[in-house]
Amino acid sequence: MAKDIVKIVLIGAGNRGRGVFGQYALDNPHRAQFVAVVEPDNEKRNSFAAEHKIQESGKYKTTEEFFKKNGKIADAVIIATLETERLNIILEAINKNYDILVEKPLGCSIAEIIKITDAATCFKGIFAVCHQMRYMAGYAAIKSLLSSGRFGKIIAMQHSENLSYHHMAHSFVRGLFNNDSMTPMILAKSCHDMDIMRYLIGKRPLKISSFGSLNYFKKENAPKGAPDFCLQGCPAYKDCPYDVQKIYFQEKTDSAYIRQMGVIKNNDQLFQALLNNQFGRCVFKCDNNVVDHQVVQIEFEDGITASFQMAGHNFYERRITKISLTNGEIYFDFNEGMIKACTFSPISEDVFKPAGMEGSHMGGDKAIMDAFVDAIATGERSRIITPVEMSLDSHLMAFAAEKARLNNIVIDVKEFESQCRANI
Repeated sequence: MAKDIVKIVLIGAGNRGRGVFGQYALDNPHRAQFVAVVEPDNEKRNSFAAEHKIQESGKYKTTEEFFKKNGKIADAVIIATLETERLNIILEAINKNYDILVEKPLGCSIAEIIKITDAATCFKGIFAVCHQMRYMAGYAAIKSLLSSGRFGKIIAMQHSENLSYHHMAHSFVRGLFNNDSMTPMILAKSCHDMDIMRYLIGKRPLKISSFGSLNYFKKENAPKGAPDFCLQGCPAYKDCPYDVQKIYFQEKTDSAYIRQMGVIKNNDQLFQALLNNQFGRCVFKCDNNVVDHQVVQIEFEDGITASFQMAGHNFYERRITKISLTNGEIYFDFNEGMIKACTFSPISEDVFKPAGMEGSHMGGDKAIMDAFVDAIATGERSRIITPVEMSLDSHLMAFAAEKARLNNIVIDVKEFESQCRANI
């Protein structure tokens, strides 16, 4: 018998914790309810608790405090902390037998991710990794086309992630993911791109090479006379697309950008915050060192090849996927939501837009939450199509690509995994 409402604990009430997972429960109160929140920031914790009517007894500052509770207080936990904090939280949640949805990447080192994978593989509960692109209607439709056999066998794939210039500046120059002391860019931004390539191709990766660098967001490219913070009076503000007043004070400003700064209630608070917080810095005078462009080449089993490109200098934010097969090709524009599927024999061309592509990540965030809640409510684990074993492959691909880039070599993925396991 299905549960009436799935009860969940949120661990990490930051941007996605509040804006994606929390919003899902607010939009679907008949399906999911947050009964507790674990968050060290007082404002974020109290704000989330107020939005979800969580009692004082359900507010926790630390995970240690939460896990000390005897017994389970909910059906599941959603882990949306920074990746540097996820290992011990995941292991403790497994130990407490909570069903688990965890943000990607699973951790900030391959050793951590292998430990998590091994523990989750033996776990009898539900363990889902938030690779939401698999659940998107667009990629679900492509997977169905590939499985139909009409297009023949996959020969090659081209996949690109084109970050908008303002997203690049916010998250990977000024923001929380700007330095590889936490994670390399290929993991922080593109591990789900590695995952969707692995998922659609359906074969294991064998060899990987990669090239890329930090080309533009460097001190030598700063305008003459530029201060450390934009609002200190930059002489180039009129012509600079990265000026904070152009990025953070527009009607089309992504609300996620503001949520990452804490609880900001109005433009006056936002202005005061940007005077001296990390998001107010000149993009050419930050402590960033992650790449702003990278290409990855992958050889999969059966001789299938794939190329991936990430660049942070684009007007439109979009992903584009093109798959070449023995009897056709499939092309997908993530932003437009349009799929073009062609066959050689018989000659045909179908262009269509799958339903359900609205919302964050083109409907993927809602779809993975639907699947997670359904799996808990009904016990049907087949709703989860992000098993941790396959997720390990996509993480290995990201770390192998970074090692290949830094050392200018080709990585044998199986040997790379063996070496990583030997060093744990």
